[in-house]
Amino acid sequence: MKRVYLDNAASTPISPEIIRMMSEMMQSKFANPSSVHSFGRESKIIIEKSRKSIANLLNTSPGSIFFTSGGTEADNMAIRGGIETYNIKHAITSKISHHAVLYPLQSLEKEGKIKLSYVDIDQDGLVSFSHLHSLLSSNPRTFVSIMHANNEIGTIQNVNKIGIICKEYNAIFHSDTVQTIAHFPFNMQELNIDFIAASAHKFHGPKGVGFIYISEDMNINPLIRGGEQERKMRAGTENIHSIAGLSMAMEMAYANLEVNLL
Repeated sequence: MKRVYLDNAASTPISPEIIRMMSEMMQSKFANPSSVHSFGRESKIIIEKSRKSIANLLNTSPGSIFFTSGGTEADNMAIRGGIETYNIKHAITSKISHHAVLYPLQSLEKEGKIKLSYVDIDQDGLVSFSHLHSLLSSNPRTFVSIMHANNEIGTIQNVNKIGIICKEYNAIFHSDTVQTIAHFPFNMQELNIDFIAASAHKFHGPKGVGFIYISEDMNINPLIRGGEQERKMRAGTENIHSIAGLSMAMEMAYANLEVNLL
């Protein structure tokens, strides 16, 4: 009996073209990107070309893209970095947020660092704009985290509208976009979003790699400390083969984006 895979919302199979590319790269591009010799510089070039490609697809600068181990790390980095760096005392999310958002916010609340509020949602899981206005108007500067598309029920939030509301109240806005990056167009020059997250395995790339977008208005402290990789924002020797796979997966997805949205 033929097996049928129907769980693409959780994880997608890696595209055969990406498997071939990564396999070939693993045999020839193995040097540490931080090394100054020619082998290391070749690895570094792969990373920076990937960063530039992703930035172009999102209409942002390469300096806004930082590679991570995936969406969970990116979400945690945005939450911890945004709240602790700017000494934020209040945060807003919804009760149907992914655990990569709920758990770090709830931990910060238990630590006594923030007051955590939950914005009302309707029967379809859509955020109440009036309640969001109310929560923002009655609290100090706030960190808002609303996921773009819910991984369980598929509800898609109007992040453009939410971003406008957040800007009105000088709130920091983070959106967990793991389910929608490479499936929907994002123009970061038009969206009032400070942080977004991505994970390659959601769009036919390898597992264990993703990125965080950090707007140029944000200057947060790193979550992982050690070496000076990713311009001192994310320590650890870069996973060059997976980063190249992430970039290629996004390029392939965007090449067919209009067709896939029909």
